[in-house]
Amino acid sequence: MGITRDDRARAARQNWAVRLFYDRDGDLHGWRALAVVAILAVAVVLSTVMVSFAGAAFGPETLALGALIVFLAIKVPLLLFVFWVLMRQGGGYTQSDLSPRERSRVLESLVQQARDAKGRPDEAERLRWAAREAWRIADEAPDDERQDAIAVAVEISGMRPAPQDRTAA
Repeated sequence: MGITRDDRARAARQNWAVRLFYDRDGDLHGWRALAVVAILAVAVVLSTVMVSFAGAAFGPETLALGALIVFLAIKVPLLLFVFWVLMRQGGGYTQSDLSPRERSRVLESLVQQARDAKGRPDEAERLRWAAREAWRIADEAPDDERQDAIAVAVEISGMRPAPQDRTAA
């Protein structure tokens, strides 16, 4: 199944690099990771410009050596960092991998989306989608959380699209 959320949370308590980029629940601190990638990208650009000027001033050997240093010292670590973050995130989660807090937030969002669908031209499609997602979450929820998820799925399934005004035709 790959790396689970619990595996990431356990690792987050062990490694300083993981603690820097992941919270105690194993969720990625996206802004921190984005900041590191941005800083490394700026370093790549600035160092490439500096190597280009040095190569123009001192010859092609300096350019080649500088390009190799930039590649090994900045570009490779940047690629390794991005690869590391992507591999830790895995290929996605099933609903059973969600924490109770996440599952609750997803269900609340589905209820809100179903309510927001009222009066829209595609209201019936939106309600069907929200109900289908809620039932999927309820099916995959652990036993102790299943009743709450079923209640939300029933609530969404009970919402009916407003009758369309046929006199406007």
